[in-house]
Amino acid sequence: MTSEPNTKVTATQKNDDGRWYYVITIDQEEGNKVGPYDTQEAAIAAGEQKLAESGNA
Repeated sequence: MTSEPNTKVTATQKNDDGRWYYVITIDQEEGNKVGPYDTQEAAIAAGEQKLAESGNA
């Protein structure tokens, strides 16, 4: 019996530049921050697209 990995995309804002970065978390293991993006929505959308492309969605 296999289970699907628990995945989520979150966006964080760095204090020093005010830009947004996404992080993909799979089974409670955080990946790298990727960005920068101008808005939180853009960062999350990019992260979700990357997740879909990798086949983990």
